[in-house]
Amino acid sequence: MKSARTLKATGLVLIAVVLALFTVQGSYALWNKAVTSNAGTVQAADFRISLTDTNASRVTDMTLADGTAATLSLTTTPIGVVIPGQSTYAGVQVGNVTNAGGAFTVRASTATPIIDNNAASPLAPYLVVKTVAATSLAQCSSPDIYAAATPSGTASTDIAKAATGVFCFQVTLAATMPASLSGQTASIAIPITVNQL
Repeated sequence: MKSARTLKATGLVLIAVVLALFTVQGSYALWNKAVTSNAGTVQAADFRISLTDTNASRVTDMTLADGTAATLSLTTTPIGVVIPGQSTYAGVQVGNVTNAGGAFTVRASTATPIIDNNAASPLAPYLVVKTVAATSLAQCSSPDIYAAATPSGTASTDIAKAATGVFCFQVTLAATMPASLSGQTASIAIPITVNQL
């Protein structure tokens, strides 16, 4: 009889110990097995963006090996002299070629086009640049996609990992350009920035 009371008392003590472990979230480390682990290698993902010209033969990274921004001279279509009252077209494909392990969507955006700093070329007041986002470089030479675009406007596109986005540009020379400016040149810069979402 004495041993039955002792067992009951022991049982109550064990229950109290188990309840105490559950209420304070005690560790079961005494019953775990220790396993050794070799040191691994941690590698940061590349934030790598590629740029492809309208003719799809020139591909360059947006950031060069020395950390500076790349400059891409675009081929216009049709190639040749721009006639007053007519347009020429160009485009750039932006590729999200990161090696990140998970989802890595970026947003590419264009800034307002700069025509010779808007002062240096006498043609600047007679040039109109429109920028639109598209799905392929082939669309860039279609005047229809620029119908809703505003002059000197900007565009943006979201690009998933391993995918591409396209920016198309229409440059129009005003029909009112004075004949005295024939043969003049102007450069147009359109900065593109890319940010991870």
